[in-house]
Amino acid sequence: MRFELDVMRATPGRLFRLRGAVPVAEVDWRGEPVKLEGPVAVEARASYQNDQVFLNIRVRARAHRACSRCLRDVVEPVEFGGDMDVFPEDAEGKYLELGPFVEAAVRLGMSTKPLCRRDCRGICPECGADLNLEQHKSGCTHGTKGDPRLKKLKVLLEHRSGQA
Repeated sequence: MRFELDVMRATPGRLFRLRGAVPVAEVDWRGEPVKLEGPVAVEARASYQNDQVFLNIRVRARAHRACSRCLRDVVEPVEFGGDMDVFPEDAEGKYLELGPFVEAAVRLGMSTKPLCRRDCRGICPECGADLNLEQHKSGCTHGTKGDPRLKKLKVLLEHRSGQA
């Protein structure tokens, strides 16, 4: 999917539109490959003014990810719509290829912390139990000790209540 830059340069200010599906098997998400389900639906608008290309792109896709709390497989709906920066070197040739912009838009549309469900309880960092499926394992004391970062606050509150 691409825009013809020669045609755009010949008619400055005119809005050009493209709509279609782009096959993208996977995108890189912070060093990890994320598989996409089916093609990415794309709607793009572009215009050429003052030696610059203005691009607005909207994408819809489905990404296979891992829940950020329990690591279960999640199929996440991905949507992004907005303006994309087109640098002069991207617009030097005969065509403006949309592939890199589509991949960038997919990455922008993905959540930073995907969840299998909103109330996912995750995995206990001490005993490793998936708290969505089971209770803490025998002998696990996670959650009973309190947060060590709040120890000083606890001491201050105890001291204050002792003065009252």
